Amino acid sequence: MNETGHPQAWIERSDASIVPLQSSCSLGRAANNQIVLRDEKVSRNHAVIHRQDDNEYWLVDLGSSNGTYLNGRRVAQPMQLTAGASIQIGSHLMRFCLAGAEPSPAGEIAEHTVMDIRSSICWLLLADIEGSSTRDQTVPPEQLSITTGRWFSNCKQLIESNGGTLNKYLGDGFLAYWPGGEADSAPLLQALQELKQLQLANEPPFRLVLHLGLVCLGGAPSLGEESLSGAEVNFVFRMEKLAASLRQRCMVSSAGAARLRDQLAVEPLGKHSLPSFNGQFEFWSF
Repeated sequence: MNETGHPQAWIERSDASIVPLQSSCSLGRAANNQIVLRDEKVSRNHAVIHRQDDNEYWLVDLGSSNGTYLNGRRVAQPMQLTAGASIQIGSHLMRFCLAGAEPSPAGEIAEHTVMDIRSSICWLLLADIEGSSTRDQTVPPEQLSITTGRWFSNCKQLIESNGGTLNKYLGDGFLAYWPGGEADSAPLLQALQELKQLQLANEPPFRLVLHLGLVCLGGAPSLGEESLSGAEVNFVFRMEKLAASLRQRCMVSSAGAARLRDQLAVEPLGKHSLPSFNGQFEFWSF
């Protein structure tokens, strides 16, 4: 509290309620958190807002499954909070406020949660580190953290520099997407080339699968975040499991191969079935 009895910092929730920040503040599904968030996508102990120095606050994700988002971006490491920053955990959207910055009018944050749902043809790229459980047992933890962190950073940079969006981290991998349709495929092809160069380094070894399909995109536009859903998203995850069983490091679906065959060297892998999908599907290596 400051001399007037008002908090120096506080969290404003979507129902316009205020949670003063006296020191560190825990957020999660469990009842012993300072901010309890009732949502199946929220971990029991999900995140913490850590106060340090005089009036400095940092947001730390505690290894949650579904992530903590700061201004629409997933928190991969501790991030310092600034006045007006938005924090999203599961379906809960909150705002960080500092003394001198007026709280938002009641209901303003709630309005931001309105979702803009639409369908679009997209390229879906799924990357996954190979043999991660074995590496966890054989590589020293510090080296593993550095190698993996550097890989995530390099992949994110090259995807975004080539017009893609890294949509979701998956523990040992990520899902990225590009608008498909009739758009120029040159940025996607450049990203694939650079990712294959990373594969040659084998630090860490990883697998790529690529698919083209109609997906539902929905997100909170104010956060600049999209959520991808639909059968085609499930399809690319099933593809990755198949690629692992076939020991393929780069695999593309028939739909993707048909679009890129004149620009990308592909080799047939035959027809295969996928769990939860009827029939058999052709796949190609690239």
